Parts: sequence; structure tokens; C-alpha cells
Amino acid sequence: METVLLEELTWTEVESALEDGTKTVLVPAGSVEQHGPHLGLLKDAAWAEAIGVELARALGDALVAPVIRPGCSEHHMGFPGTISYRPETLMRVFEDYCHSLDAHGFEHIVVFSMHGGNFPALNAILPSLAGDLDAAVITLLDKGLLIDPLMEALAAAGIPASARGHGGAAVTASVWHLRPDLVREEEFVPGYVGEVSTSTLTTHGLDAVTELGHMGDPTYATRELGEDVTNRLVTAFAERVRTERGDDR
Repeated sequence: METVLLEELTWTEVESALEDGTKTVLVPAGSVEQHGPHLGLLKDAAWAEAIGVELARALGDALVAPVIRPGCSEHHMGFPGTISYRPETLMRVFEDYCHSLDAHGFEHIVVFSMHGGNFPALNAILPSLAGDLDAAVITLLDKGLLIDPLMEALAAAGIPASARGHGGAAVTASVWHLRPDLVREEEFVPGYVGEVSTSTLTTHGLDAVTELGHMGDPTYATRELGEDVTNRLVTAFAERVRTERGDDR
């Protein structure tokens, strides 16, 4: 099977994959929102799909469902092009995804999001799903699981932690490695560096903090850093999935 993307397979190929033991399906979530002048609006969704493909290959027995997009991006609506779901909309979409995949016989549904704004809604719907599905839902919706590999990669490269952020060095580098078509290298400029409270984002939006729409410093990004960030993320995700599936038992 040349592709691990569910939507690129025929139904008979999916059936065969299930019969051959591919019982894990990954559900990536992203967004359609700004990340500064140097990254396409598709960045989070495209990043989620690309990480999903790498994760599926690392696991060796998983398929990748279509990326859920857009996401919950209300605090980015000050920037043209951003599209935002209401939290309840995202919850219902994810619920329908899980019921559909469960009906086909997948035993493990792994959900992750490369947009942190989706975490609250996705985590909120999980308890009600637990008793409705035969499949086990494995969640990678842990901010530490997402952010720690980015910080570790920056530290290993000797890049200051302040370079990380929304559209900053680590995420820009990983997307540059995986989806270079979405990166505008000529637009690399430092973004806002500093703390931003959740209340500020909720009340005023990110455009009240940064006119360019990004934080951190993408000028530190390189494709080499992107490969390291990507590998660290995939390794951390794969370890969590194997643990939750009980692969070592």
C-alpha cells in the first residue's frame, strides 16, 4: 500500500488493510488561520496531515483520516482569511468522525491537533464518546507532548526559547521541512516576543498583540531544524500511541 491516507484508498483497499491488521486510524486536526506573512493559512492543517503520515509510517499499522479543518480560531479572526468553527461544531464533527471509523472496525482511534486552540473542544467531547464506541480513543491532546519536542529541538540547536511561538522558529522549520510550498522565506521577520494572557486573546484577539500575526522568530528556522523538530514530534507521538495500545504488554 503506497499511501497511508485513508481518503486516497478505495473502499476495498481499506477493507483489505483492516483484514490485514491495520486497526489504528489517526485523526489529525488543524486550522485555517494566519501564522504571520511567511506561512500559508493552511499551515496547521497541512502540518497535521504531514505529521500524521510520518506517524502512520513510524507505527507501521495505521491509516490517516482526512484532516479536520478548520478549527477553533476565533482569536485569529482579526486577520483576513481565517475561518473558525464554534467549539460545538468541532465537537460534533469529531464525534461523527469517531462513529464512522468505529463502524468500520478500527480498534484504536488516535486524535491529535497541531492547533492548540482545538484542545479544549476535543477534550470536552471525549468523555461522552468513551461509552459509545467499541474502539478505544487515544488522545495526544497534551500541550506538553506538542511543545516539549519543539523546545528540545531549539535547545539542541542553540536557539533561544523565545524564538518559539505561533509562527515562530520551530513550527516554521517543521513546516518548511514537510510542506515547503507553504513557506515564504523572503517574509521571515521576527514576531512578537513576550507573554500573552489567555484573557487578552479571548477578549481582544491576537491582532491586539501583533500586527504581523505571529510570535517568536522564524529567522532562526532552517530545514535541518525542521527535520529535527519533526522527528522529535513523531517519536513522542509514536511512543505515546504504543504505550496506550499496550504494544509492550
